[in-house]
Amino acid sequence: MSRPDPHPSEILDLLKVKTTETRIAVVGASNNPEKYGNIIVKNLLGKGYAVVPVNPKEETIAGLKVAADLASVEPPVHIVNLVTPPAVTLGVLAKVAELGLPNVWLQDGSFDDAVLDYVATAPFKTVYDACIMVVSNY
Repeated sequence: MSRPDPHPSEILDLLKVKTTETRIAVVGASNNPEKYGNIIVKNLLGKGYAVVPVNPKEETIAGLKVAADLASVEPPVHIVNLVTPPAVTLGVLAKVAELGLPNVWLQDGSFDDAVLDYVATAPFKTVYDACIMVVSNY
């Protein structure tokens, strides 16, 4: 099965406009400052994006109200950033498709061959093999 372009320009272009108009849901957000789910939330907030942490076990992260799941996130969601293990990622991707969300960003560690096979035929654009924190620096 052929894999999609790992860096679709449509998603990368969204990050060029650092504004609260760009809403990013971080699935796997965390209160643990050593986890990327926390580091990414704080990094994107510091750059001016609207960030919605998603984690069923937390109420607030980095001072933000946490959504229990993607279905609880108030629209619009421009990018769903995943910081979850591949087995969890597959379930989240099915919800992304069901909700009709347009873009997914897979952080390193959130995908494996099964996830990449899924996104190859998914109805949304996907970035992988790139860190959102690095790309959003440009």
